[in-house]
Amino acid sequence: MSNTARLIYEGPNKILPKISFELSKFRQLAIPMFFSQLAGHATGIIAALMTGNYSTIDQAAVATGNMFFFPISMGLMGTLFIVTAMVAQNFGANTLDNVGKIIRQSFWVSIPLIILGIWAMSQSSWAFNLLGTPEEVREITRKYMYGLMVGLPALYFFQPLRSMSEGITKPLPITYINLFMVAVNAILNYGFIFGKFGLPELGGAGCGISFAVSAWLSLIILATYIYTSDNYKDCRLFDQFDLPDFKIIKEIVILGLPIGGTLFVEISMFSGSGLILGQLGADVIASHSIAMHVSTVTFMIPLAIGLAASVRVGNLVGANASQDSRFAAFCGIGFSIALAFINAAILILYGEYLASFFNPNSLIISLASTLLIVAAIFQITDGIAFSGMGALRGYKDTRVPLLIMIIAYWVVGMPLGYNISLTDNIIEPIGALGMWIGMAAGMFILSILVLWRLNLVSKNSAQFQQSYENN
Repeated sequence: MSNTARLIYEGPNKILPKISFELSKFRQLAIPMFFSQLAGHATGIIAALMTGNYSTIDQAAVATGNMFFFPISMGLMGTLFIVTAMVAQNFGANTLDNVGKIIRQSFWVSIPLIILGIWAMSQSSWAFNLLGTPEEVREITRKYMYGLMVGLPALYFFQPLRSMSEGITKPLPITYINLFMVAVNAILNYGFIFGKFGLPELGGAGCGISFAVSAWLSLIILATYIYTSDNYKDCRLFDQFDLPDFKIIKEIVILGLPIGGTLFVEISMFSGSGLILGQLGADVIASHSIAMHVSTVTFMIPLAIGLAASVRVGNLVGANASQDSRFAAFCGIGFSIALAFINAAILILYGEYLASFFNPNSLIISLASTLLIVAAIFQITDGIAFSGMGALRGYKDTRVPLLIMIIAYWVVGMPLGYNISLTDNIIEPIGALGMWIGMAAGMFILSILVLWRLNLVSKNSAQFQQSYENN
């Protein structure tokens, strides 16, 4: 075993010191990843805050655009997320010279994904018509989405570079760049929404331009940093230009498409619920959007632990330390559960206060805070599900998690939410609250199935490794 591999996984043998050791490893990875994810989400929060103080129509329009944009963009870009696990396993195996080629091939994978994403977004009008989105909301949404389409390529090319940095356990540069992007985005949003700094007053549509500028600027900064930093020279990213290598591309696509599908299923439940509720009017759209923004901040914690688990488990699998990878995977779930109780308390105690930042309308605040109580209930299941899903990516297990997500969200969550929110098939319709109850039920099913799958995969990996060593 290499010295690098030993440094990656060797720690105490006793249980409590070993948990403390894993906590320190997760802390090193998850805290920067949390702020990176939070920074990415902060652009949406800033847009919601500013447009909410501009007009409820513009706030609803930007929220509607995001509900269409994020399932498509993240669903397609999720194909590239497997690159993090591939890099992490090469880092664990001390074969960093393979990393540059993997990243170069992931750029080739990005190109058709970008084309498909832009085409899908250009077809949004029919969806808004079908779902009965109010005309005044639709017009602003269309203008907002033009900017999102311009920024989409930068978002996709940024991801492989991010995967490389995080996969070799260097998450901080991504955090700093994302925080810088938030600052730029906030300044531009303020200028374009309200017509400040000599910029035209565009309302919600101006948020799209802000997104495009900040996305391309972030990509340029990260690429420049990686090119000039010694931290990445062993990855040999810029050593040569590669034509498509279909063996590597095939691995990325086969393993990555289920991750993209998983993200699409996940985000489409939350975004789709908002689009379905859109027929109830701008106030309901705004309330749902506010509750989503607030609860997504708490969601960033299990998501960051899941991303850290993907790297940590991938490192350990690459170092042939399967028993340790199993231990690390379940430690990640334990850490998520502990933090979930804090998240739930914050949403219950301060939900109304947090919602009031986004819109001064008392009716909207009241509905949003009610939805946040439901969000508090599924914090624990959220923590189990997404930290566990991240660990499964570290094992390169992606297909079954997609099936699990479809069952939990599309078979249970969305149908149940639709029926109790808008129809009288089960009970008298209760509007947005019913949709959130359905989502909570889906999250519960998801957490149970993820626990089952992670136990099976990690146990089989450990048993295979032990059998190999005995022989």
